[in-house]
Amino acid sequence: MKHVLCIPLLGYLSLISLLAVGLGGCEALHHTYSFSEPISTTLPVQVTGDDLWVTSLPVGADVYIQPYIPEQVPSHATDPAAVRGKTPLRVTLPPGSYWIELALEADAFESYFTPPYDDAQFEPDGAASEALLFRPFAPGEKRRVLRYYRLEKKAQQGQTLIALFHPRGVPMERVAALYPQSDQYRFAPEAVQNLLQQVQMPRQAQEPFLILLRRGGKAFWSVRDEYAVALELQPEAITGRVVTLYTGTKPPSPLLPDGGGF
Repeated sequence: MKHVLCIPLLGYLSLISLLAVGLGGCEALHHTYSFSEPISTTLPVQVTGDDLWVTSLPVGADVYIQPYIPEQVPSHATDPAAVRGKTPLRVTLPPGSYWIELALEADAFESYFTPPYDDAQFEPDGAASEALLFRPFAPGEKRRVLRYYRLEKKAQQGQTLIALFHPRGVPMERVAALYPQSDQYRFAPEAVQNLLQQVQMPRQAQEPFLILLRRGGKAFWSVRDEYAVALELQPEAITGRVVTLYTGTKPPSPLLPDGGGF
């Protein structure tokens, strides 16, 4: 099991260590667990072959896709040949390793924070590698929220990515405004409810969570900074990430029979 090192914005060490230079503060150490459960799902699109579908909550984020280069911080400015677009975006990619950068204007969150949003923190939902920070891309430009994902594109296997942007600690009923207002995804509710029980989500939180999952395909729930759960629907599967304080209780077996963890 790998412990995630404390930093101002909780993320994954390989990328964060490069981005966190000069940022002060420190959070408690956490355990991070990942898992994948086979489950029947229906997404808004069908992806096959070398297709990749990238969307975000809320939609409208700028997307930049470029080859993964170890030890290099990704940026849309580093590669003029990067694949570009806005979420939702569907592209064809050959097999290989990629960085996916998503940038969303911070004004989307003006109902939660007062500009310039310097103190806003966002949920570190599951991804192979990601980080968050605010910065203007050029003098005079608006501030944006950034997410970075490491993608391993498999041969002849359609893949999806849902980037979740919403402020830390905001109740689910307020976050709902950032989601589509009608159902976009289908899944076996009994299987997901069973999974929510395994990850120790309170019964009263399960139905609001399932509503968001049906609308956006991804949702996040937390109790203070002690315990957090993120679930994402993928073709015929649901992936998840559980974060607990270092001193907290591990999620129960058989959810993580091998101990899990990044």
